[in-house]
Amino acid sequence: MPEFAESRKKLVPIHSVTKFSLADAYRRLCKRWVSTSVASSEARDRDARMAGSIFAMPVMLGIAMITSQTLMQEVAGVVSLVVGFLALPMILCGALSLSRDSKVVGATALAVYGLAIASISAAESSANLLLWIMAAAMPLEAWLVHRSRKALRVSACGAGLVIAALLIVSARNGIAVPLSPLTLLACLGYAAALVARTAEAFAGIARAARRDDRLADLERAIEGVVIGLTIDGQIASLSPKAQDQFGMARSLLIGTPLLERVHVSDRVQFLGFLADLKGGASGVSVDAKLRCVAPGESPKHPHGVRFATYRLRAAPHSQGEGFVIVATDISQAVADRNALTVARREVETAEIAKSRFLASVSHELRTPLNSIIGFSDVLLQEICGKLPDGRQREYVELVHRSGTHLLSVVNAILDVSKIEAGTYPIFTESFAFKEAVTMVHDMMAHQASQKGVTLCDRVSPRIGNVVADSRAIHQVLINLVSNAIKFTEAGGVVTIDALIEDDMLAFSVSDTGIGIAEADLKTLGQPFRQVQNDYTRKHEGTGLGLATVKGLVGLHGGDLRIKSTLGQGTIVDVRIPLSGPVMEHDPEEPANIVEFRAESGIRGGSYAEARKSA
Repeated sequence: MPEFAESRKKLVPIHSVTKFSLADAYRRLCKRWVSTSVASSEARDRDARMAGSIFAMPVMLGIAMITSQTLMQEVAGVVSLVVGFLALPMILCGALSLSRDSKVVGATALAVYGLAIASISAAESSANLLLWIMAAAMPLEAWLVHRSRKALRVSACGAGLVIAALLIVSARNGIAVPLSPLTLLACLGYAAALVARTAEAFAGIARAARRDDRLADLERAIEGVVIGLTIDGQIASLSPKAQDQFGMARSLLIGTPLLERVHVSDRVQFLGFLADLKGGASGVSVDAKLRCVAPGESPKHPHGVRFATYRLRAAPHSQGEGFVIVATDISQAVADRNALTVARREVETAEIAKSRFLASVSHELRTPLNSIIGFSDVLLQEICGKLPDGRQREYVELVHRSGTHLLSVVNAILDVSKIEAGTYPIFTESFAFKEAVTMVHDMMAHQASQKGVTLCDRVSPRIGNVVADSRAIHQVLINLVSNAIKFTEAGGVVTIDALIEDDMLAFSVSDTGIGIAEADLKTLGQPFRQVQNDYTRKHEGTGLGLATVKGLVGLHGGDLRIKSTLGQGTIVDVRIPLSGPVMEHDPEEPANIVEFRAESGIRGGSYAEARKSA
């Protein structure tokens, strides 16, 4: 028993299932008679309702004939009933399925319906009640199909003519209206059907109004234009913003192919866009230039044509009746992007010209500098004879020292230019990092002792070997230690440390010098940038040392970080891969590197290739 009770709860009433199944089948039948050329869903729904009324029309006429006893006694009445059932709806629905504009078909069906009512009443001695109700309900039937005031007015005129004919027949044969039980039952059934259909129509109108309000809110919130597109590419609907965007009334655009508004150069892409949608893609986007109407420049030409770039994003319609497209105007974004491209090319050209200039000038300076240094060294060695005056020796030493300094500056400029241009050669090899640190320590110890600075080497021999360019690593250590000694006062300490972290060699050079302000840390590592204060002005420098370090570390696939506190000291941390830089190109080709800007939007591409030829 519990199982039986439980199963009864799950049962659905048979009559309700049958009712809904029959209603759905009838709706599907009506939709099959709608012409495929009808674009909008609203028009398709209207034509489906019209087909339903056409199919119901001979049924009502047949019931009216059955309730008329005189006609049923004649064979001609039976033949007319059969013809009405079979021929009339087929003819009208066939015309509906072939017509793109169903107004003529609807008017014809209404006229035939009214004429049939008048003919049936004329064949009787007196029109029965069902005929009167059918004639009076003609405006309601027309409104249920078209849902418009115009249809209501036209059908009311037709209903007036039919009622006039019924009055004439009744006046001729007597005012009495025959009323049989069958007629009364038919009248009540028809009235109940009218009430149910009217209630359903008002409910549908309310739902459509709510849906339209929500859709209008969404269309106002969306920045672009919402376009309803049919399967064959016709514009079926447009959001209110279309008139402002395209400069034309929506009524002039609806029903025209969207392809006509696409610029010729973008039509191939647009057709591919439609093909992807028809192929079942869930979402497709394309950028295309659409023709818009713009205000003219003179009274003689009040309107002009312009092409604006739109991004079209589309998805299939939820009811399978076409596609929904959101067209967003990206003309300003495209213009900004083009302007940015032009500006970037100008910057690239300026950077290439600068690098070529620096490289050319540096090469031209090295030859005379080598001569100056060489000959001044010969004079200091007194190979060609002693200098008679002590001041001459002082001057020669000054020339030699200045020439040596200038040559180091030129070499630094060349190194930075090569690194920035991507032509600095890197030759990796395995070498002991401790030996490199010891060599740099011994080299810089004399400079540190002259300054009164203690230079400490705390690197353990257990660090082992590293795969890198030994010449570049030596240059990095020399530049970092030299800077640390330069900006550390007497009594300070400069320390070199190193350790292994996650297959990376991490080494640092720290000092107890003057430190760097936080605002100045952002500019460090850029060529010819130095921290300016009273202390740094006392020391020579071009700001190329740290730029060279940053570039060489970058060539090894590492990174450089600077931590400093003003008045307490600075720590420069360097991390490079133990197994050498990752070569993403031909090992025979020189590696490339990002420019020495604090913030740069230029990365690789044609610029990197162009810089290699600088």
